[in-house]
Amino acid sequence: MEIRRLLYSIIHKWWLILFFVIISGGIGYYLNIFSNQPMYGADTTLFVLNREKVEAGQALSSQDLVFGQELVKQYSEIFYSRSVISETSNKLAEYNISPEMLASMVTISSQKDSNILTVHAVSFDPEVAAITANAMAEEFTAMIRDLTKSDYISILDQAQVAQYPMPNNGVQKTFIWLMAGLVIACGIIYIIEYLNTTVRSAEEIESQLSLRVIGIIPEHDIR
Repeated sequence: MEIRRLLYSIIHKWWLILFFVIISGGIGYYLNIFSNQPMYGADTTLFVLNREKVEAGQALSSQDLVFGQELVKQYSEIFYSRSVISETSNKLAEYNISPEMLASMVTISSQKDSNILTVHAVSFDPEVAAITANAMAEEFTAMIRDLTKSDYISILDQAQVAQYPMPNNGVQKTFIWLMAGLVIACGIIYIIEYLNTTVRSAEEIESQLSLRVIGIIPEHDIR
């Protein structure tokens, strides 16, 4: 199919594109405004450092900091282990949070070359989000201390109950729905043109049928 013919069809059927864009945009707006519950987040901050040296009054070297950064990478893998998730889920039994649900609610992250870990939890209830973040952080640090027999990790800041919900990116989501409508409309137009075998020009006869055109009857508005 010629690009020129397809572009002409898209321009000619602008109303179809507008229809699908309006419908899909309306659906996206409705889902964003009426069906999207506010989500709350909470963060618990952890610090990885050789506390034995600090408590003993010894100066920390650059090697201690680098070693702490390496531990941050290793500890992050333990955070998602079944042991940590299951134990935390048991402690949160009164909130009916299953291990699978808990795993989808929490994440752990760190900045590059940093000794700080951030446990992030989300929930429709701001109090549950804070409780979940703190519970995961406590179980996680307890597991690390039990495995390493050391006190390298500790809680720096407890999660607080959020006063406001997280941004829901409503404009971005609505825009995605608008683009989806545009793509669907263009796809329908393409299929219509692909299935349309009508010959529309002398050039198409020569290129598709390998026949030579010897004459053309011009269009006239006869009244």
